[in-house]
Amino acid sequence: MCDIVLDDPFVAPIHARIDVDGAGNVLVSDLESVNGVEVGGLRLHGVERVPVPDGAFRVGRTRLRVRTAREVLAPEQADRGGPSRQVRATEVKMLAAGLVVSLLATAFEVWTSTSQPRELSTAVVTMVLTFLVLSGLWITLWALASRVAFGESRWVRHAATIFVTYAGLAVVGQAAEVLNGALGLRLAASVFGPILFGVAAAVALSCHLVNASPMRTSIAVAISVAIPAVILSAMLWMQARGENRSPSHIADRDRILPPALVLRRGLSLDDFAVTLADLKARADARRIFVEREDPSPGDDESD
Repeated sequence: MCDIVLDDPFVAPIHARIDVDGAGNVLVSDLESVNGVEVGGLRLHGVERVPVPDGAFRVGRTRLRVRTAREVLAPEQADRGGPSRQVRATEVKMLAAGLVVSLLATAFEVWTSTSQPRELSTAVVTMVLTFLVLSGLWITLWALASRVAFGESRWVRHAATIFVTYAGLAVVGQAAEVLNGALGLRLAASVFGPILFGVAAAVALSCHLVNASPMRTSIAVAISVAIPAVILSAMLWMQARGENRSPSHIADRDRILPPALVLRRGLSLDDFAVTLADLKARADARRIFVEREDPSPGDDESD
C-alpha cells in the first residue's frame, strides 16, 4: 500500500518512492512507471534517488511538495470566512439594527422633503421599496463575488455592511446638519455632504472587498480609499469651477432652525451692509472675469 494516494489517471498504482537522506535532502525514485517523474522541468524514467530541489516534483499531472523537519513553516493565517456561531449572531444583530435605522432614516428623509401631506404615504412606500431593491441587488453582486472567491456567499456579512454603513451615514449627516446650523459653523453642505458620503463609501467598499476577494486587507483598504477619493475630487473640482464661473452663484450655508438652537448671534446691521456691498463687488468682478475668458458670440462679431 502507498502512503500517498493521488486521484490522477496519469499516475500508476505504485508510481514513485520518496526518501530523505541524513543531510535532510529529498530524493525521489521512479518505480518503473509509464510517465516517470518530473524534476526541475525534466521527465525522468527509471531513476533512483534523484535529488529534488526544494522538495518539489511532479508525477502525472500532480505537483508534489515535500517539506522536511528542517524547514520553518509560516504561521497560520486567520480565515476570513466561516464565522463562528458567536460572530454570526453578532452579524445578525448588526444587520437588524442597521436595517431598522436605515428604514427610519429613509422615511424621515422623505417626510422632511415632501411638500404635499397627501403624497407622504405613497412617497415613503416608494422610497423604501426602491432602497430595498437597490440594496438587494448590491448585496447579491458581492455575495456572488464571495461565492467565486471563497466558495461561500456571506450574505449576512455583506448585508450588514451596507445597512450599517447607510445607517451611520444618515445619523452622522443629520447630526452634522443640525450642529452646522446651531453652532453657526457655516459649512457648505455641497462640500461636507460629498466628503461624508466618500468616507462612508470607502468604509463599505473596504469591508466588501475584504470579504469578497482574496487580496490582502491593506491592498483592499487602499483601493477602497483611492476610488471614492478620485471620484469625489473630480466632482468637487467641477462643482467649484462651475460656481466660480457663475456670476449669479451665492453660496448658501445657512439652515433654518428654531431660534432656541442658534447659539451664535448674527451680523449687526452695519456689518450686514458692508457684506452686501462686498457681495455686489465680488459678483461684478466675477462677471468681468467670465466675459474676458469666454466672450459671447456677439462680442466676437463686433470685434
